[in-house]
Amino acid sequence: MSATGELVSFICDLDPVCLPDFVLKQASRCVLDLVGVAISGTRTPTAKISARFAFEQFAPGNITVIGSRQSLCTSGATWVNGALASTLDMDDGNRMAMGHPGSNVIPAALAVAQQTGASGREFLAAIVAGYEVAVRASVARVPSYKDQMYSTGIWGVFGATTAAAKLLKFDEATLQSALGIAGSHGPFPPGGLQANHAMTKEVIAWSGMTGVAAALLAQRGFIGPPDIMDYSGRWDTAVLLDGLGSLGRSAILNTYFKPYAVCRWAHAPVDAALELKKRYNLRHREIEKIRVESFWEVAQLCDYTPSNTVAAQFSIPFALALALTYDKIGPEEVSEANLHNQAILDLAQKVELTVDPVLNSQFPAKTMAQVTIHTRRGNYRMIIEHPRGNPENPLSDTELADKFSSLSVGIIGENTCAKLLAAISGLVPAKNVSSLTELLVF
Repeated sequence: MSATGELVSFICDLDPVCLPDFVLKQASRCVLDLVGVAISGTRTPTAKISARFAFEQFAPGNITVIGSRQSLCTSGATWVNGALASTLDMDDGNRMAMGHPGSNVIPAALAVAQQTGASGREFLAAIVAGYEVAVRASVARVPSYKDQMYSTGIWGVFGATTAAAKLLKFDEATLQSALGIAGSHGPFPPGGLQANHAMTKEVIAWSGMTGVAAALLAQRGFIGPPDIMDYSGRWDTAVLLDGLGSLGRSAILNTYFKPYAVCRWAHAPVDAALELKKRYNLRHREIEKIRVESFWEVAQLCDYTPSNTVAAQFSIPFALALALTYDKIGPEEVSEANLHNQAILDLAQKVELTVDPVLNSQFPAKTMAQVTIHTRRGNYRMIIEHPRGNPENPLSDTELADKFSSLSVGIIGENTCAKLLAAISGLVPAKNVSSLTELLVF
């Protein structure tokens, strides 16, 4: 059997009834995180442009578009909800995949679950399956493919397809075709960090929509290549299948959740700076220099005067200036107003980024950083091995719920916020996902 066939066989045999409670709970946590981020994302320019485009270009339907009283067809709703989930750069991620499976997989699963009337458990199982395939598809890429094709959407498309196919109850041949269609039609943007300084956001919305479209095409008999992931120029099949079948090693369990609305690579420096500020009662006026030692990719995120909020999400100096000023970085801090805040800009100018060979050698398994804050009364240093939200340093259920509330309560109100928390925590026994989707119309 081909590697693609083995992966497909595992996914088709994955029984929602047999999934362990801890895996289902993690899937629910992923849903909670994404929904809160997407609700907050409805207020961004990216979201508004994406919604206008979708309502003009996609067919009408009965699938919920988060934050809208208008609904769309399955693929159209997936497009908009993927854009909402990824626009703030607060969506979840996987360290070894180096990207964001949730914003690809969950909008696709939500749309198809609503279309098919799937139960809450089936919806969560589809998410587990989608994360599994998406993460494996990324981790198994050969080095040259990773270097040339960086963005999440390149491998996230397979997760979206898998989640949709699981809910459509595909047999193995149909799922193989669907993955082949996704791999043939999926987005293939070039790599490079500069691509992140735009609304494309690693082509996440487009790949989610493409994944759903691939599944719907396969359902109608459209035939795709059955061995898409056996191509040795892109994937190492031994890595693709490593540990397959062990639910205790499910990819979704290695998800990280982001407490700050900036690139994940900024989180270790921000954690260190905030802890140093708190521990030594540091004041802005006494800071002379902030030295950040980390891996190579961090040193490239050195935009001292970002021109828009998307660029600001990928600026280590700007992120540190925001954190030291506000003690947090949410959507309200990454604002147009702060792009022109001279005090923020002045503090950002004091940040120096350098590559540390030891810390660089730990990437991508670890995104470590050492921060030294130089002041008039002394120098203060801290190293962060596992930033907050990592599986090794996880956000508690309470912290994740607090993140959800902080992002959504100002938009939907405390009552709806509480109802959404209850609906998501009650997904496992739910007959369908309507208790969730009905609350996303506002």
